[in-house]
Amino acid sequence: MRIVPALIVVSALAAAQVANMSGAWNLNVSKSKWGKHPRPTSIVITIDHREPALDYSGEVVAATGQDARKFTFHGAIDGKPYPVTGELGEQGKMTVRRVSPNVTVSDFQSDDGKFSETARTTVSSDGKQMVREIHAKSPEGETSWTEVYDRK
Repeated sequence: MRIVPALIVVSALAAAQVANMSGAWNLNVSKSKWGKHPRPTSIVITIDHREPALDYSGEVVAATGQDARKFTFHGAIDGKPYPVTGELGEQGKMTVRRVSPNVTVSDFQSDDGKFSETARTTVSSDGKQMVREIHAKSPEGETSWTEVYDRK
């Protein structure tokens, strides 16, 4: 009988250690590294994170002066596929899994199979910065870049 209360305490402590990504995040364009990927003017992401539930929406403003493009994701950090919707071109499914208390890995696959993206997202221990290391494949080739976000 003592095992059950001990498991509850251990589970509660483990959940408390998971970084909460909730809030508004602004892209720090100057700290980010772009490689061959086009540098945007701005990206703002709003996240509602209630482990394992993960909902977010964002808006990308391209440096070319294009209108802002929006995207949304409603899913969970559980390794199961959920739809990604929006105006970013490729529609598809994404899985998100936790690899440590502060790190998640997401894998996106477009519905037509032509575009894929893997992102490793790390929230700093103080919760003030989020870094996304992204690798994408498309018919045009492969590219990698790093986005650095500051919590508003």
